[in-house]
Amino acid sequence: MIDTFTSQLPLPVTLPTDETFESIIDKGNQEVVTLLKDVATGMPQWRDEPRLVSLASLHLPLVTLQGGSGVGKSHLLYALCHQLATQQVNHIYLNLNQHAQWSLDIFDGLENLSLICLDNIHAVAGITAWEEALFDLFNRVIENPGALVVGSSQLGPSHPKFVLPDLRSRLAWGVIYHLNTLDDDSRKDVLRLRASQRGLKLSEQALQFLLYHSDRDLRSLLGLLERLDTRSLQEQKKLSVAMVKRELGLP
Repeated sequence: MIDTFTSQLPLPVTLPTDETFESIIDKGNQEVVTLLKDVATGMPQWRDEPRLVSLASLHLPLVTLQGGSGVGKSHLLYALCHQLATQQVNHIYLNLNQHAQWSLDIFDGLENLSLICLDNIHAVAGITAWEEALFDLFNRVIENPGALVVGSSQLGPSHPKFVLPDLRSRLAWGVIYHLNTLDDDSRKDVLRLRASQRGLKLSEQALQFLLYHSDRDLRSLLGLLERLDTRSLQEQKKLSVAMVKRELGLP
């Protein structure tokens, strides 16, 4: 049943193709990026990987990426899934922001997969039925030594929005990494890298203008870069300060 279910999900197709380990600027988050790379390369026999001994010793093999919006939590989950897809390791990515579109049985059988990526776990906080379903999944993962869960959340396990005490307990059993927000220099590095991957030539002047005249969170900046890429193709012109101004609606 699980093979049929997962084969119906176009996992690699639905994930941003440019959000891989190669496009990560890990300044301030080197430890967790290294861990997840080790997880990816160690799959599916991750418990046999010497560098993952501490993770394998956890009663519940759960890695939680915690932090606010735009710090790169989803990017790391996408990167894991992209690499596992190339290795043909069975896995799943679920963004719990979309839970209203699903039935509770979407968790059924997931413990049989090597890796379960649950993005935005906090989205089901306070919804008793979903909290119970997530709790039940964690208990099944405990019984299956091959499974590993990597999730993201804006809330810590002790946050009162989680109403099920047993779920709060399970979330605390795993290891939690608090992702650090990138500083301005790191944001510039990300924009340079993403522009280069798109074949865009981004001058230092245009980069400075883009960074200081738009929303500073990384998600907004990358969204703007994508729009500028489209505009550059449409206008058949190189990316310039004037083009950034037009996209931002500035005089």
